[in-house]
Amino acid sequence: MEITFYTPATIRDLVSSERFPLLKYIPVTSQRAVSHSRNPRAHADDKILFVAWEKNEIAGYLGVLPDFIYENNLKIRTGWLSCFWVAPDSRGTDLSKQLISLVMEAWDNHILITNMAPGTIPFYLKTGLFNPPVYKEGFRGYLQFNFSEILPPKKEIFRKSIPLLKVADFLLNMVNGVRLLFYRGYGFSGNFRIDYQDGISREAAGFIPDQYQDEYCRRGKEELEWILQDPWLAEEDIHHHRESRYYFSSVVKRFVRQVVEFSSGDGTLSAFLILNIRDNHLTVPYFYGKEEALRDVVNFLFNTMLDYQLNMLTIFNGSLVKQLWKSSSPFAFRRKIIRPYVFPKSLNIQLPAFQDGDGDSVFT
Repeated sequence: MEITFYTPATIRDLVSSERFPLLKYIPVTSQRAVSHSRNPRAHADDKILFVAWEKNEIAGYLGVLPDFIYENNLKIRTGWLSCFWVAPDSRGTDLSKQLISLVMEAWDNHILITNMAPGTIPFYLKTGLFNPPVYKEGFRGYLQFNFSEILPPKKEIFRKSIPLLKVADFLLNMVNGVRLLFYRGYGFSGNFRIDYQDGISREAAGFIPDQYQDEYCRRGKEELEWILQDPWLAEEDIHHHRESRYYFSSVVKRFVRQVVEFSSGDGTLSAFLILNIRDNHLTVPYFYGKEEALRDVVNFLFNTMLDYQLNMLTIFNGSLVKQLWKSSSPFAFRRKIIRPYVFPKSLNIQLPAFQDGDGDSVFT
């Protein structure tokens, strides 16, 4: 078995190579490769994709999203574990351990992990290179009942009862649909003007740095515009279809990104947010806002869900989470969720002071 690596300068050569269309499994899509090559925080020689080859086929791969964090005002080169997959025939071997060892060596053990597959935390801890996970508390609200998808992963009895749960969802949502007819939108205080932007405005570019001083990643105008212009997902159409050879997401039924600004009467920016709509799920990967704008921002999120007929809202931003819990809402039910972060022992990171979209979460 041979393990090779690719960099932002070479990853596009991989997807354009003659053998790429012939592979049974692929380690990256063309769209992701282009995005990786344009990452403003990546160096041309960063090792961002490690691929294990067995008889000219891919046995496994591990991806890294280059970034940097600020620790005591010192900028440190880091990478986020982005995708980690081993082919069925290679599972049960030590390939996973080889890949993570190579990645940690290439990145001076400065690898951060979040948004990981369930059940993988013990594997990372077993390497002895990572601290126990820390957790960020979030909020999840549902406009419709969805027990048939939420409950089965929790217990075996629910997995055996999926048909009954679907019937329950159908009946409950018939009643719930009537309830939602009476939600015509949430009002605003009238103190703010709401504007949709195509990119990061000059006002936002000045506003964001004043807000992110306590964060680790501190992504600004250049990074946010890259995220907006080079997503990893696309809406399914005649030009984009799901790549069955790729394990991770590439195409969804609906994908919408919106940049929203809240401005006071004198034109001063009070809140900035990026909305992410994936199918029926709304998230806010980046939010910066003043206390006085929180109530209107939350009402704006409620209205967005109603306008787009979305089902689920997920938020981890602490200020928005607090406001969501104390606000009246159109949700059928709400629950607390947690997101784990696994940090290397080589870095002194105590709290998950990250935006919801930090890591590769904004892309997935």
